[in-house]
Amino acid sequence: MEERIVKFISALRSGGVRVSLAESADAFSAVDNLGIQERDAFRLSLRATLVID
Repeated sequence: MEERIVKFISALRSGGVRVSLAESADAFSAVDNLGIQERDAFRLSLRATLVID
């Protein structure tokens, strides 16, 4: 799963979304805490940590 998140972050950056290393680390922490079982919680945790604007 970590590799897929890294690829997702790379895709965001390629698309012009500014994602800092701190935001990336926050995303990984959120996924570690919430897990991936609940799709909506997973999606919202990435949205909250990676897309600041």
